[in-house]
Amino acid sequence: MAGRPSSRDVIIGAAEKLVAEQGAAHLTFDALCQETGISKGGLLYHFANKDALLAAMLERMVAQFDQLRAHFRDQLNDDPRKELKSILLASLNSDAECAQLSSGMLAVAANNPELLEPLQSHVRQTFETIKNATADSQLAELLFFSVHGARLFEQLQLCQHCQADREQFAQKLMVLVDSIGDTD
Repeated sequence: MAGRPSSRDVIIGAAEKLVAEQGAAHLTFDALCQETGISKGGLLYHFANKDALLAAMLERMVAQFDQLRAHFRDQLNDDPRKELKSILLASLNSDAECAQLSSGMLAVAANNPELLEPLQSHVRQTFETIKNATADSQLAELLFFSVHGARLFEQLQLCQHCQADREQFAQKLMVLVDSIGDTD
């Protein structure tokens, strides 16, 4: 049985909801006080400033991706290409709210690029995994970029059919991954 979420988790969840629904410009401690019922002092106890909150939100996004990737990796237990497949499937299957949140977070991070460090580190690790997981790392990277291009189109609401065709896209990706040779 899971206990109640911590105040810190409640604050991050409310911040994610505000960014996803209203955009990053509406993420203020006053708005969070209204959303959570936690006093400004309570918010400041957990997060010294808005940048600290944004950093925690980015770290949580990375952790959620890692959990989703582990889920796919477990499902693909005997597949020799499970590392690459789990990366692509986790990237592709982040929900629409996450896409909206990512857009808002990137807009905020554009004002303070240092906030992107957790994501930059995660991407570097992901590319290292891709490089080590396949004999044709260029094709694997191309597939990774393809998934993130589709996600970016969704985030920017440029492509209405991207989400509707996601299952077919995922199936085709898996066929392409299977065509990549094994590592030496």
